[in-house]
Amino acid sequence: MHKLTKTNFLQYLACPEELWLAMNTGGHPTTPSLSALHMMEQGNLIDGLGRTYFEDNFAAEIAENGSEARFQESFETDQFLVRADMLAVNDQANSLVLYEVKATTSSKSDHILDVAFQKMVIASTGYTVERCYLVYLDKNYVLDDELMLPELFVVEDVSDQVNEAYQGVKAAAAAAFAYINGPEPARRITVGCGNKLQCAFVAYHYTDLPSYPVHDIARINVKKLEALVLDNILDIMEVPADFKLSRPQRLQVDIAQRNQVIIDHKAIAKELENLVYPLYFLDYETFAYAVPFQNGHRPYQQLLFQYSLHVIQSPGAAISHHEYLLRDKQELVSQLLFSLRENMDAESGTVLVWNKSFEQGRNKECADIYPAYADFLLSVNDRVYDLRDVFQKGFYLHPGFKGKTSLKSVLPVLCPELSYETLAIQNGGEANIKWHHWTEGQFQGDENDSTKEALLAYCELDTWAMVRIWQELEQVTRPGSAGNGPR
Repeated sequence: MHKLTKTNFLQYLACPEELWLAMNTGGHPTTPSLSALHMMEQGNLIDGLGRTYFEDNFAAEIAENGSEARFQESFETDQFLVRADMLAVNDQANSLVLYEVKATTSSKSDHILDVAFQKMVIASTGYTVERCYLVYLDKNYVLDDELMLPELFVVEDVSDQVNEAYQGVKAAAAAAFAYINGPEPARRITVGCGNKLQCAFVAYHYTDLPSYPVHDIARINVKKLEALVLDNILDIMEVPADFKLSRPQRLQVDIAQRNQVIIDHKAIAKELENLVYPLYFLDYETFAYAVPFQNGHRPYQQLLFQYSLHVIQSPGAAISHHEYLLRDKQELVSQLLFSLRENMDAESGTVLVWNKSFEQGRNKECADIYPAYADFLLSVNDRVYDLRDVFQKGFYLHPGFKGKTSLKSVLPVLCPELSYETLAIQNGGEANIKWHHWTEGQFQGDENDSTKEALLAYCELDTWAMVRIWQELEQVTRPGSAGNGPR
């Protein structure tokens, strides 16, 4: 008989089939992903800091009131098991106050359900839970030399919200316990799950899913997706012509089914003719950590640790490359900004990026933190052109994009000689965690050197990919280039 923990309970609410699979067949991978491990690391860090904050600021007062501060205490019934982060326990009165620590910058609905579940289990062991608090990070806290825990943390009384959710949680917990100890759920394709077809339950039952499923239709809502799945239409190639879709969705389906490429040569030419030399192809890598480690930064604020820059000074000129990588967490971002300014004209030239809100957002934040670079960074923002616009505006549509416009979706179609799959680091999430580990001294010898080279290679490919896509777009705007049709 499986007991239900608070983590299991929240997973049940998100995807009951996946939880059943994990608890009854070992359906989850035994090795957590790099991202999952990183999240656990940050959670453990905040738990530890939360305990220090609690001990330094509340433990004495709790003792004066006849209670005892306790940490990570377990409570168990025949069906349920919880471990509470922090408690103020009065054994004589058989009562306690519950404090739940979260590595977030706000309280969320899931947190209320989490605390309500804990309260339910603790109450079942005979204690009265008098009050419930969430302890989380203040999103407005700014590091200034020394980490100040009383300013870093927010303590929010959520007793009323927990009480409102309590009866619903009791009913859902009973249903979850019965579910995980019940028969195997019926085989089905999930439609409302954020993981789409990456769900472990779907993978368990379906081993021959199409390479281009209907789940990839851009912005398709659950109702429409469910209608297709119930009709056993999983492949985008089988979507009926009379199935109601939005105009962009229908265009995506038609392009796939006809294997058609649509290129608006004039529109692309108009976009590119506005670019001004020198052309700067710019990409940033950033790291967002729960606890800021450089002055002027907030919890989870993106800290700029790397850039790659390809430069074309004039038509036909040789392409140069510049880069910078912070070597440790004490090396100031301002040093990276100095390098960037040295390699760019302060006032002229178009700056090409992919998904401009990211680079522009980082520039604005850095301008606020490092005012000596504000004029330069804001000038860069004024000159930004998002190369992704060509694809988002529908000027270049290709079945190989599968309705997506990310760099990693466009690049292998337009420039098949380039691939992220050949790199040791293949995505931004992996890059920022590897940089974190590298600057924490977790790698030694050859691995230390190879990690540095992998970080540089990944960021460089981002900007070189933009150069090559720009070159391909330039090619299709020339007289005599291929028109619409299969490519």
